[in-house]
Amino acid sequence: MTWQELESDVRSLAAKINTTPDLIVGVARGGVIPAVLLSNVLKVKDLYVLKVRKEGERRRVVAEIFTDVSGKKVLVVEDMLETGQSMVVAKAYLESKGASVETACLYTMSITETPPDFFLREVQEVQRFPWE
Repeated sequence: MTWQELESDVRSLAAKINTTPDLIVGVARGGVIPAVLLSNVLKVKDLYVLKVRKEGERRRVVAEIFTDVSGKKVLVVEDMLETGQSMVVAKAYLESKGASVETACLYTMSITETPPDFFLREVQEVQRFPWE
């Protein structure tokens, strides 16, 4: 995948998002660059990063967001979802802080357990992104 293909896919994903979030949260690491690109396309200035780490079979938030998200519409962004568990954990964390959360990613896989609210398409294998 080239940077140009990525930017085109982000624009296509943005066209599917039928809400305007108050802020965007990229799940580190893979979701950060798509979150930045989406924030530009959607014209959302407030952008944060949330770190979710896999520990054994569980995932947990290891770097928090310290801004008040209570009552805010938040869009959580990943590059792609395999099982989607990091997205589930990020969403639950932000909802526990009082946010109204929707989720987005470029690609899902057939093994994705919880589909995001917005995604571009399902793929059969893990994608290689330009920043990798």
